[in-house]
Amino acid sequence: MHKKRYSVILILLTFSLTMFSISPYVNVNSQDDVKEEITIKTVLFDFISSQYKLAVGKDMPQDRLHLLVSSIMEASKIFEISPLMIAAIIDTETNFKNIIGPYGEVGYMQIRPTTAQFVVNKYSELFESLNYIETNLDWIEDRLLVDPRYNILVGTAYLKYLMETHGDTYKAIGWYNGGGNDYYANKVVYKINRIAIKYPVI
Repeated sequence: MHKKRYSVILILLTFSLTMFSISPYVNVNSQDDVKEEITIKTVLFDFISSQYKLAVGKDMPQDRLHLLVSSIMEASKIFEISPLMIAAIIDTETNFKNIIGPYGEVGYMQIRPTTAQFVVNKYSELFESLNYIETNLDWIEDRLLVDPRYNILVGTAYLKYLMETHGDTYKAIGWYNGGGNDYYANKVVYKINRIAIKYPVI
C-alpha cells in the first residue's frame, strides 16, 4: 500500500517538474506569447505579494514587487527555467524577504557568496553582457544583498548549473539546498503545484 502511494507521488512529482522546468518560460514571438507573459506576470504579482504579506504581515512596497517580478522574468528567459519554479524556490528560501541566512546565505535566493563567485565565473560572458563584470568576493556579497536582480540572476544560474550537472530537475532542486535534499525538493514541488492549482489560467 505504501509502495503504491509512493509510486503515485513520484509520478506526480516527475510530471510537475517536467512541465514546469521548461514551461512556461517566456520567449515573446507572437501575440499569444505576449498574452502568456502578461498572465504569468499577473500570477507572480499576486503570488509574491500574498506570500510576503503572510510572512511579514504587511504589503511589499510596489517598487520592490515590480523589481522582483521583472527580475524573475528576465532570469527565466535567460536560463530557460520556469518563472514559477524560480518563484517557488524564493518562497521556500525566504518568503520573498531579503535576508542573510544563518550560514552566510544572502538575499532572496539565499546564495552563499563563494557559490555565487563560482557561478559568476562559470557564466562570466553572460554576466558581463548584463553589466556585472566584478568577481571580487566582497563585492559579490554586498551586491547579492542590495541588488535583487543580481541575486535572482545568480540563484537561477546556479539552479541551471545544477540541472546541467545532475541531468534531472528534481535532483537539481534538492542540491540547491545542499546535499541532494529530497525534503527540500518536495517542498518546492509542492509550492509549484499550489501555484498551478491556485492560478489555473497558467
